Amino acid sequence: MNRLSSRASREKNMPKGFATKKNIVYFIAGLISPEVLRNALANSAGAEAAAIKKCGILEIRYDLFKDIAEWNKVSQKVSKLNPKALRLGTIRLEKDGGAFKDSRAAERMALFAGKDLDWIDIERGEDFSLAKKIGKKIICSWHLFNRIPSEQELSDFAEECLELKTQGCKVAAMAHSKNDIQPLYDFAKKYGKKFELFSAFAMGEHGKESRIRSLKEGANLTYASIGPALAPGQMKIEDLI
Repeated sequence: MNRLSSRASREKNMPKGFATKKNIVYFIAGLISPEVLRNALANSAGAEAAAIKKCGILEIRYDLFKDIAEWNKVSQKVSKLNPKALRLGTIRLEKDGGAFKDSRAAERMALFAGKDLDWIDIERGEDFSLAKKIGKKIICSWHLFNRIPSEQELSDFAEECLELKTQGCKVAAMAHSKNDIQPLYDFAKKYGKKFELFSAFAMGEHGKESRIRSLKEGANLTYASIGPALAPGQMKIEDLI
């Protein structure tokens, strides 16, 4: 994969944050945690700041920032580190692999309001009527930590996203062997072009390869860590570029 650039005239008019390789258009989303942001701001020549500059999207994991009063300033700080990157806000619940208390789930939509973001990540099953009132583009995400969904389950999810008219669709599911992953590749081929942002990969050690291969199968979005991995099998930005 190549760094974000404007190497050819056909790339000049692309939305900010896009990267290209041959004729494939894709995003690498780097995850912003409190530690990553703190280190990047403290050392503009350090590893975290350098990795942030390589990302087309910066996913701000608000659930990892314990002081909610700090949330309003986070997006602006992130933007200064990479003004060209799209900013994606996520408040992941504990049941979905995050740190935000499940008992406080109803508070999240109000907490998104007023944040300077391009996109927000909303988990499947949430109240999308409230999410749409926030006025940001939406990635509908589905995380499964015990298995890969069947072809029918994946199709049902994509059709659900299309019916909801979300601009993005994401599936991250746990693989127990490399043989488990093919349904995700078939899913990307079938639905990848129907969304502005589309991500379908497997978690865990067996799923590492899918974080890259999914881009060849029809996805245009993959996720990487800046610093320690925040999800099973997650690769560092440096390993993807």
